[in-house]
Amino acid sequence: MSDLMQRLRETDRRPSHIVPDDMDIDVTSQGQRSRLGRYRADTAVMLRGDKPCRIAVPAYYGDTTDGSAGDSETFNLPHSIVDTPATQSVVVWLDGEYYGAPDSVDYDADTIDVTDPNTNSNLHVYYISDAPATLEIRKAVPDSTTSSSQRVYQANTGLVHGTQQTEQPEYLSVGGSPLHGFVAADMTVDAYITAPYTVRWTDPDGDGTEPTNAMLNLPIMEGRSEVSGLKSAIKAEMGEA
Repeated sequence: MSDLMQRLRETDRRPSHIVPDDMDIDVTSQGQRSRLGRYRADTAVMLRGDKPCRIAVPAYYGDTTDGSAGDSETFNLPHSIVDTPATQSVVVWLDGEYYGAPDSVDYDADTIDVTDPNTNSNLHVYYISDAPATLEIRKAVPDSTTSSSQRVYQANTGLVHGTQQTEQPEYLSVGGSPLHGFVAADMTVDAYITAPYTVRWTDPDGDGTEPTNAMLNLPIMEGRSEVSGLKSAIKAEMGEA
């Protein structure tokens, strides 16, 4: 172990972040623990517990506008919406065009108003909810015979979404052992959520929309190379020889 730790100390690293663009992304299932993103390391990576994460995982809602161009329409969101200080509470797309914030938001009634200059457009809404939901981040060895993983973050996004994260930051929990924060090449960092709503990173209609208000920003030190023996040592620490 001492030789491994010495190799880790000597590895050249640079500050970086894991964000959704770095992940293989998935559509989640309502009410079920679902993986929403997977990052696969190609060098030795150190997850940082000393720098804050940024967390906002929007719910998705889709609808169609009516046949009258230019009229204001009210849409009822299926889950609560929170006036979050961390990001935009709601972003709207009409077909493939970015609409931005809705005309108005009623946070008590969970409704938004949108004016479509056209008719029968695909409405795509990505909104931040304070409905209770569990977000979990795990590092994993996904290709092993017995899949090994270890949790590095867990929180109720229903609470996190309503906080000012610059004043009440979220942190990865990686202080359990000397290797707790390390991810070897070919290991993954996986994000799971159990939520009453669906999380999507684009719409189901192929309009190319995206949740520009989403934040899943995990601070890391990215190594410039692999480190010999790191993956096997991490697997052993997680309970797999």
